[in-house]
Order: sequence, then C-alpha cells, then structure tokens
Amino acid sequence: MKQKIVSIILISLLSTIFLIPMKHAAAQDENVLRLTLEEAVKLGLKNSIMLKQVENEISLSALTDKRAKYRRNKLDNGDAAIDEGRDKLSEAKNYYSNNQAPADIPISGTPFTLPKGADIDNYVNNLPLSEEAKATIKTSIKESIEQQIENAENELANGQSSIDNALEEAGGVLSEKLKMDNLGALNSKATGDLMTTMTKVSYEVTKASYDIYKNQIAMLIQKSYYDVLKAQKMLEVKKKAMDRAEKQYNFAKDSYEAGMKAKDDMLLANLYYTGTKIEYQKAQGDLNNALTELKKNLNIPLNSEITLTDVLTDHVEEPDLEEGLASGLKNRLEVKKAAGEVIIYNLNFDIITKKYPSITFQYQEANLLKQKALLNLDKTKSDVESSIRQSYETLQSTGLMLNTSKEMIEQAKESVEIAEYKYNEGFGTETSLLKKLDLESAAGTIVEVLAAQENLAQVEEKVVEIMYGYNLAKMKYLNDIGKFLY
Repeated sequence: MKQKIVSIILISLLSTIFLIPMKHAAAQDENVLRLTLEEAVKLGLKNSIMLKQVENEISLSALTDKRAKYRRNKLDNGDAAIDEGRDKLSEAKNYYSNNQAPADIPISGTPFTLPKGADIDNYVNNLPLSEEAKATIKTSIKESIEQQIENAENELANGQSSIDNALEEAGGVLSEKLKMDNLGALNSKATGDLMTTMTKVSYEVTKASYDIYKNQIAMLIQKSYYDVLKAQKMLEVKKKAMDRAEKQYNFAKDSYEAGMKAKDDMLLANLYYTGTKIEYQKAQGDLNNALTELKKNLNIPLNSEITLTDVLTDHVEEPDLEEGLASGLKNRLEVKKAAGEVIIYNLNFDIITKKYPSITFQYQEANLLKQKALLNLDKTKSDVESSIRQSYETLQSTGLMLNTSKEMIEQAKESVEIAEYKYNEGFGTETSLLKKLDLESAAGTIVEVLAAQENLAQVEEKVVEIMYGYNLAKMKYLNDIGKFLY
C-alpha cells in the first residue's frame, strides 16, 4: 500500500514538473506565426510599402489623365466660343453695313426700342421726336454699335491669342515628351488628341505595372521563403551528417578503449565529428539569417517567431512553352509599354501629315520616330521571347537534374553501409569511391568510412541545392511568362 502511495506521489510530482514547461511551450506556440507560402506572400503584399508606392503612382497617373481630359475640354470649349463669337460678329457687321440694327436696341430716354434688322435711319426718322433729337439718337446708336463691334473684335483677338499661346506651350511640352526637335503649335483637336492619348497610354501602362510589381514583390517573398526552406533542409542534412559522425566516433572510441582499433582511428573520427559540428553551427547561423531576411521582406517585426509549413517541392512539371510565349507577349510590362509608344507615335505622325508636307523636318522626324517605335516593339518582343525560352530551358534542365538526383542519395547511403560493414569486420576490398578519391589503400579503414560519410553529406547537400534551384526556376518561368499567381 505504501509503495502504491509513493508511486502516486511520484506520478503527481512528474506531472507537476512536466506540466509547467508544457504550458510554457503551448503559450509560446500561440505567439508563433505559422505560414504557408501563399499566406506568407499575402502577408508580405499587404504590408509592402513598395506596393503602396505603386498604388500612389497609379493614382497620380489617373489624375494626370483626368487633367489632360479637362484641358482638352477647355481647348474645345474655347474653340467653340471663338467660332460662335466670330459668327455673331460677322452677322452684326453684315447688319450694320446695311444700316440695320444687329440686335434689339433700347433708345435711351424714350419708350422706344429699335428692332433687330430694322433700318436705323428710317426707324428713327419715323419717331414722334424733334429733328434734333432724332439726329442725336442716330449718332448715339451708330457710335454704340461701332464700339460694340470693336470690343467684340478685341475680345476675339485676345481669346484667340490665349488659345494660340496655350497651343504653343502644349506643343513644346508634347515635343519634349515625344522627343521631337520641334513639333510646333497644332490645332486644338490635334493637341487634345495627342494629350489625352499619351496620358491614357501612360495610365494604362502604370496600371498594368501594378500587377507586375505585385508579382515581383511576391517573387521576392517566395525566394525568401524558399531560402528558409533550403536553410532548414541544409540544417537537417548537417544534423544527419553530425549524427553519423558522432556514431562513428563513439564506435571508434569504444573500439580503441577495448583494444580493437588504433588510436589514429579514434582521432580521425573525432576530427571529422568536430568538423561536422562546425558545419552544423554554420548552417544554424545561415537559417537564422534567412529567417531574418524573410521577416524583413514580410515587413513584420524582426523578433517575431515564425514557422514555415510548406516544403520545397520535388515534383517536376511539364509546362507548355507555346502557351507561355503567348502569355508573356501579352502580359509583360515592357511589351505593353512598347505597344503604347507605337500608338502614340502613329497618332503623332497622322497629325503631323495634316499640317506639314513631306519635305519638312517635322514630317521626316515624326516618320522616323514612328519607325523607331515599331522597331523597339519588335526588339522588345524578341527579347521577351528569348527570356521566356531561356527560363523554360533552365526549368527543364533543372527538372531533369532533380529527377536524376533522387537515386543518388540511396546509392550514397548504401556506400556508407558497405564502408561501415567492411571497417567493422576488417575487410580491405577496394571500392569505386576509393578509386575516385585515389584512396585505394584506405579500404576497410576509418578513412573509407569517413570518405563515404562525407560523400553522402555532399550528395544530400547537392540534392537540396538542385531542389531549391528547381523551385526558383519554376518561380522565374512563371514571372517571365507574365502569369501572376497573386
């Protein structure tokens, strides 16, 4: 009975001892941010200052487009007002040249109004007024009409001058933007067409850049995520190598102490074991640095605790190159920009041909700029296609390497098992690995075992590098074909 009570007390004590750290671990785990690759990208995009800067640029570009439309409307309204004023002035002059009233004119100091189109002299002569009053009224009416015509002519001249100055200024700005030496002052419609087309193209390109920059930021976060996964994988590889080295060292040490193996074996095994511990420590530092870089790109506090739940993929895919080319030539920002320039310079050339003959410098320059835009579009498409094809080949070759590398680890593990068996049993048969390393005389010794273990560690690291390279190659290929996942 006493023994049973003691057992209960011991169990209770053990529960108390282990309960505290378990609760502490659970509390810590609640503060750990667990992220899949997709969650990490979404978090980084949400926190990205760079993306907010792009959004700001898009808003500015939209405002510029809106302002250009407003200025065009002002030019159009100004032209319409000038045309309307000219028509009215011409009508007034025609009436007056025939001694007719151009509008209804109240006769000051009398209850009478001179009707529009009425003969001035005849109407006034028929008024029941003295001859002196009639003469004064006729003179006053004619002077007033002449003054109004003069005022209207001055207003039209000032209005036209303002429009001409605005067009001249706009022509200078457009010349600078089009990189033309001298565009000259175009008419209101042509100026308005160029202004609104340029700002519209600029807005569309800037708006399209949002997805491009968003994808590039997503790529940066993806790469950082993959860097951490690679560092974790490398840490696992180094841990396995260290565990194997420790096991071999303990065996050599025990064998030496039992008088079965030489001291050199123990010293060599210990030296190799120490080297693997150093490599493990370095791998731990690399992992910490990779985690810090990821946190920076996620724009979260650098002291945050995060855990990545995804792993590096080792599944090799077969993308459709033709679909990729079509997607890239449609969605890549540089293609959109070059195509937009073609639209602008084609319009510019069409406008120039209506104002300048083919012998002028303006015509020839506009034509050359149009050709330059077309050539630039062709070159851009060629560069984009080249980059896509290269990314595709890199993805394909890395995929083949990944598939081939999967068998290497098993073969290297088998080599370690054989070397350990030979060493433990005292066999001295040469192997292909020893011949490769020029260590045939080390057959059956600790050197062979350590060489096999080092070869396995290198193979494991190589496979991780290839797997990491494949994930990056896949990410780059998707970016190059303009396929946006986020």
